[in-house]
Amino acid sequence: MQNAINLLNEATDNDLYDADYGGWMVEAVETHETIEQFIESSQKWAEATTEQYGEIAGFKFVAWAEMQAAKGQPRRTLSVVDLGDVRVALNVDLTDYE
Repeated sequence: MQNAINLLNEATDNDLYDADYGGWMVEAVETHETIEQFIESSQKWAEATTEQYGEIAGFKFVAWAEMQAAKGQPRRTLSVVDLGDVRVALNVDLTDYE
């Protein structure tokens, strides 16, 4: 997975990950849920902009410019990128890097 993170990092101009810093520089969560499962779950969120699909460093992703999982929770940006064995949910809009 480190190779995948390195490729993603190069494509985002080192904005998201820095090993010297200690890892992710944005909120990031590894998950085994597929992108399709995230899209399905988004139908139950309190609010969400239309999902945007893309590819970065050869990895497919889906992104929401703004989403709110449940009323009362903060609104946030969310991208889910498929790195192969795992997906990573990031608090950043990867469409900004295409």
